[in-house]
Amino acid sequence: MQMYLRRAFLLTTIPLNFRIVTATRMSSSSSKQKDAGLMEGFREWKAMGEGGTSHSWAGYMSNLSAEKTRAYGVDDTIKPGFYDNPKKRATGWRKATDEQKANARKSFLKEPLPVRPGPRVRAKRFVYPQRERNAADPQDPVVKEAYLKAFNKLGDIHSESTEWKISALEKHGRALFIKPSLPLTPLAGPTCGEICHIHGTDMSGHVTLSFTDAEEVISKGWGERHRLSGTDWIHIGFTMLYVPNTVEETEIFIKIFQAGVDYMMSG
Repeated sequence: MQMYLRRAFLLTTIPLNFRIVTATRMSSSSSKQKDAGLMEGFREWKAMGEGGTSHSWAGYMSNLSAEKTRAYGVDDTIKPGFYDNPKKRATGWRKATDEQKANARKSFLKEPLPVRPGPRVRAKRFVYPQRERNAADPQDPVVKEAYLKAFNKLGDIHSESTEWKISALEKHGRALFIKPSLPLTPLAGPTCGEICHIHGTDMSGHVTLSFTDAEEVISKGWGERHRLSGTDWIHIGFTMLYVPNTVEETEIFIKIFQAGVDYMMSG
């Protein structure tokens, strides 16, 4: 009782204007900290380079909006078992034929992937663009040349079924698409028939895979899901591939891209 009376006495004796000024200063300090954190996030986001949205403040705010309303969590992109319930997560599943559903569950890799050596890398924390490294980070020119040469050859090999266009998802840069004259699984509707692309900013990439192959890539450490995979924006099998560190690793990644081409060609 005495403590209660003492608090009441202090509240009535402290001038009202002093209490208002103190509260205002605390609110202003909190606002400044929030603004500083927002600007630091913008600088980190912008350092990744272009992709997915406009490379501007509006694009950054769009990314934050997607994170709050649509995207899966940062750590959800490597959790196993994501593809076990396609009825819940796979847009177009109900419209798919039995054959298309079966193809989504089979592997198109010619052989199991090896476990990627070394510590597992991760994509940066943003929804889009999804990148492993910043645009200004150094790239090994030998690895880059070998990777892009082999990637471009995929289009030559499958020229009757695929075509190069500007990426529908990245909004710039070349991507390999299934030709519109060919049948397309309704599961690939959100990605407009886009199969794969490599990001010129850091040499990471994305590819649309069957559920089985996406799980294999993620579990063996070669990539992770996009944070919008499994929403009505992006095919559930849309998977990020990490940056190759050696010419030998580019060969593994090309095999994964090939699996994506074969899956999308299955109709």
